[in-house]
Amino acid sequence: MKLQVFFPYLSASENLEYYRIQKGIVDKKVVKDVLKIVGLQDTGRKKFKDFSLGMKQRLGLAFAIMGSPDFLILDEPINGLDPTGIVEFRELILKLNRERNITIIISSHILGELSQIAITYGFIHNGKILEQISSKELNEKCRRFLSLKVSDTAKSTVIIEKRLNTNKYEVLNDNEIRLYEYVDAPEMVTKTLINNGVMVSSINQTGINLENYFIDLIGGDHDD
Repeated sequence: MKLQVFFPYLSASENLEYYRIQKGIVDKKVVKDVLKIVGLQDTGRKKFKDFSLGMKQRLGLAFAIMGSPDFLILDEPINGLDPTGIVEFRELILKLNRERNITIIISSHILGELSQIAITYGFIHNGKILEQISSKELNEKCRRFLSLKVSDTAKSTVIIEKRLNTNKYEVLNDNEIRLYEYVDAPEMVTKTLINNGVMVSSINQTGINLENYFIDLIGGDHDD
């Protein structure tokens, strides 16, 4: 997140008071209110130059919400933060969305972190949007599954439904099935199919994470 220019020898409240006046915000309580929202209400006279990176990020966010925006754009907001700072900033973003109904767009290369907060994704490559997808749809595409190659898919699906008691599967072609349950029990699946007259030529646990999904989307290579 690109930080607003703050005065190094002023405190958090003094910096925000300067910008409150500059932005023409009449309500003087707004400074105290936004500092409380971002967890900087107890910084007192501590100067901005002595803030940690996480504190500086939160002050930048306090500045951004001073005018009660409906829409907020954050560019790499967790870049450089330690694990604790990342968790704190993530919770703060979720709080702003839930309690203030602020729509937040986050631009980030840390895709694993985005997967914990985003509800809609837009994948951009070379300045073009390649895909826009909901988190539910993306989770479906990225979830783990067993990839089975069998001698008879029709017979296999009947066995899977009757013997394994699940309909969470997908037939890809004449000899390949994706099974979305029993992912950690491939031996049980293989044994059940073979004992009921189906030959299993291969069975593999598979699935992709968010980073690999993006790489596949842009046509790149990645290590499995």
